[in-house]
Amino acid sequence: MTEIVSSLTNISVPEGYSSRRIQFYFWLGLVSATLLRLIIIADYYSGILSKALFYLGVIGYLIFFAHRYHVSTRRVGVLRNLELLKKIKSKQVLDESDYEGLEYVLWSLSVSKERLNYLTIFAFSIIAIIVSLMFDLGIF
Repeated sequence: MTEIVSSLTNISVPEGYSSRRIQFYFWLGLVSATLLRLIIIADYYSGILSKALFYLGVIGYLIFFAHRYHVSTRRVGVLRNLELLKKIKSKQVLDESDYEGLEYVLWSLSVSKERLNYLTIFAFSIIAIIVSLMFDLGIF
């Protein structure tokens, strides 16, 4: 992980992740969510397949949510270390490192795919419930 170190305050502001890395974690989250929801269908056909989907989905989620935790921790760390909320609330003049920190946090939020990921997981969850009910009611 590369960091930009401000010469003004000695507080480091993380460098943002590459688009490729952002896309990787986005797809990892979606694939993991899909695998976990496919368990409902797989369970009707093969216990081994449903177990495999479970383990793959959970391992994917472990990696995905560890990454999301790291991203969130980096953002909050910048806000806390630079005391940006306090400075903005008291309308203090911001220095160069404060602007670097704000730029990082705003950039990180603007490129994040988490909202799309959550929306897709929500939709897949509804579909999984409907499909499961159809199996349970004998419609399939």
